[in-house]
Order: sequence, then C-alpha cells, then structure tokens
Amino acid sequence: MTIMKLRPEDIPKELARGNLTVTIIGLGWMGLPLACLFAESGAKVLGADKNAKLVEKINRGEPTIDEPRLPQLIAKHTTSGRLKALESVEKAASTSDVVIITVPTLVDAQKQADYSILESACREIGKGLLPGSLVILMSTVGPNTMESLVRSTLEKHSGLIAGEDFGLAYSPIRAMGGRALRDIQEYKKIVGALDQASLKATSAVLGTIVKGGIVETSNLKTAEASKIFETVYRDLNIALANELALYCEKAGIDYFEAMQAANTQPYSHLHFPGIGVGGHCLPLYPYMLQTEAHSLGLKLKLIKAGRRINDEMPRHVARLAAAGLRQVGKSLPRARVTVLGISYRANVKETRYSPTIGLIEALKRRGSRVTVYDPKFIYTEIKTMGYDCEASLETAVSGAECIILTVGHDEFKKIDPKNLAALTSKGCVVVDAAGILDPKAVEKAGLVYRGVGRGVWAR
Repeated sequence: MTIMKLRPEDIPKELARGNLTVTIIGLGWMGLPLACLFAESGAKVLGADKNAKLVEKINRGEPTIDEPRLPQLIAKHTTSGRLKALESVEKAASTSDVVIITVPTLVDAQKQADYSILESACREIGKGLLPGSLVILMSTVGPNTMESLVRSTLEKHSGLIAGEDFGLAYSPIRAMGGRALRDIQEYKKIVGALDQASLKATSAVLGTIVKGGIVETSNLKTAEASKIFETVYRDLNIALANELALYCEKAGIDYFEAMQAANTQPYSHLHFPGIGVGGHCLPLYPYMLQTEAHSLGLKLKLIKAGRRINDEMPRHVARLAAAGLRQVGKSLPRARVTVLGISYRANVKETRYSPTIGLIEALKRRGSRVTVYDPKFIYTEIKTMGYDCEASLETAVSGAECIILTVGHDEFKKIDPKNLAALTSKGCVVVDAAGILDPKAVEKAGLVYRGVGRGVWAR
C-alpha cells in the first residue's frame, strides 16, 4: 500500500518498521541531518546528491559537514544499512514513498530568485516519481513557487497529477548550521499542502522526527510566506541595530548600554549590531520575496533598505580600522591587519556569504597586509580559500598593527587584552565588530579600541 493510501495514524508505525522509504534530495547542511533523523526514527532512508565525492564519503560512514552528533549518526546508520546515498535523483525517487527536497535556492547577479537547481531536481524526481507517493519541499522559496514551478515541473515530467496521483506539501526548514539536528527536532514544523490528504500525511511523516509540534497552515502560499517572513524579520531587526549603532558612533553613545536599557521594556527586542549578516538565509531570502513582489507590481522599500544597510557593514568596519590607525599616525595601506574569524556566525565552521570576506576584500583594496585566523578552520583550509593565515592565534596577531574581531567564537571571548598588547605592535588598534571585548580593558592594556556602535570610544 502506498503512503497516500495509508491512514495518517498508521504512517509513523510503518516508518518505524522500515516499511516506508524516505528519500532526501540534496545532502547538504540540512539534508544530511534530516536523513540521519529519519534513519534514527526507523525509516529506510535514501539520500540523493549530484556530488559524487560527497555520496562516496557518506556511504563510507564519514561526515561531510561540521555538525554536532552527526558523525555518530552517519556511521551508525550507514553500517546498519538504514542510510544509503546515491547520485541519481531519478533512481532514488523511483523507489521512494516520501521524497523530501532540500536543494539550494539562490539569487542571481541581479538579485532575482534563482530556482534553477530546484527546477532541475524536480525534473529528475518527476521522471522517477511513483503513483501514491508524497513530495515535500523544504527548501526556502518565495510564495507561489510551489504552484508555479514545483507542481508544474513534477506533473510535466511524471505524467501524474498532484492531489490525485501523488501528494504535495511544503514544510520549510527552520534550523541553523551547528545546531541543525537539535533545531529540526525542537522547533515547531510548519506544514502547508495542496490538499487535506497531503497535509495530514506530511504532518504524520514529520511528526516522527519533530518533538516541538506541527503547525498546519491553510495553504501552500501561507507556508511559503512564513519562512520568508521570519527571515526578513531577522534581517530588518539586524539592520535596525546596525543603523542605530552607526548613529551611536556619531552621537557618542554606547549602543550596547542603550540596547540593554531599552530591552528592559517587554516589547523592545533590539538586536546586536555587527559586521553584517551571512549564511545561506538572510543575505538571500529577502530578495526572493522581492522577486515575487515585483511580479505583483509591488516594491518592498523597507526590505531593500535593510539589505543595503547590512551589506554596507563590512566596509564600515574597514573605516573603523582606518580611523583607529589614523589616531596612532598610521594608515590602512601597508598596515599589518589581522582578521580574527572568517565564519559567518559564532561557533560554526561555515563561510557561505560571510560578511568577513567582504571586509577582507575591502582591506586588500586599501593596500592592507591581511592575515586571517579562525579556530574553526585548520591552516590549510584557510590557505586554500586564498588568504594569508597563521596556525595559531598568537602567531596571527604577532606584530599586528590592527586586529579586527568579526565573530564571537567562544575562543575569542577568552582573549585577554594584556596578552594581545604583549604580542602586537605598539599602539595596536583593536576593532571589535563582534561586541565581545570590554572596551575599558582593551584601552587599559595600552591598545586603541574601536567597536561597532561604541560611540563613547570614537575619536
């Protein structure tokens, strides 16, 4: 019996017995953790990815991303035979009861939504799609993409009709790299579907791995909008924090002190400012909403302004460094600058759309001699990215005329300004774009302090 013919209450039992096969299309930062969670629940799991080396590595039981608990789960379930990876999307779909899509969705050079990878995946899935199966998209997309692209592509290449021959649903992933397994399980899972049968079947499937509960929306568009809206909310709030921080620098106010005071009001939730935003979500998804809005003849001015503010922050951090160096009679050209942190977020080994990359390029354009250090990466990994680097914090900052902290890794929070002063050149400038050092302690150690939003220390 196919999954769409089962009663929703029977689906978890059949999954747990290994009688249903779940295929995950795209074994990246979210797809691979999902595959492991379904295998852990008892399901037979296939993973499909075009990357042959990645497939081989997974089948050897080796992790391909840096995620807590993931190495143990991969080894466990590849050894048991419950998890297997394939290169062929069509083949994986042709033997599956549930097909979950987690491929990347991007924006192009014109900041328009680019769903070419998703469309290609849907073509391949359609060629192998079985009658009675259930397709769930988890990649983030703009509202109406399920109907205009996913459904039409699947139907065209399968010869089947969604809602009659197969189920179709949307359930966005709400998780961050570095804690994906925990987030997937603990956050509420939003589900929207083409019809009630697809909705209930999807809720039953996801309920086997989600502890936080299921939120069922009335239609596909609402579910699509929910993920875009929560991303835009975060992006705009970070942009607000960054703009207020810029004001504080000019006005001689410590943003962090003002923020903490303001947030004692229950309805105030001011965010931390910083070097900008990175990762695969915030820098991209607002543009997906803009693409859809443009098709409706609407301009989302506030969202566009927020993106512009956040994108400008790496260059602003470079200007803070230049101002600090001027104070000690130096300039960015030829200055020995050490950038601490290349990850886009604290305690995560991931550089996708990291704002630090923009900062490094801005410094190099000004003629700075830049050294990079990040404890989450080994020396050769940073070297392969094309940056000069050192293998330890001590050697990275040795002789530096300017140090820029870009991300609040736990290792950086332990930095003692006195130790920095002993290793760096006299009058070294410390630019804290992560907001993790005590400005008074930095200056007491004989260093020059600058920080995003720290107007009290601006000169």
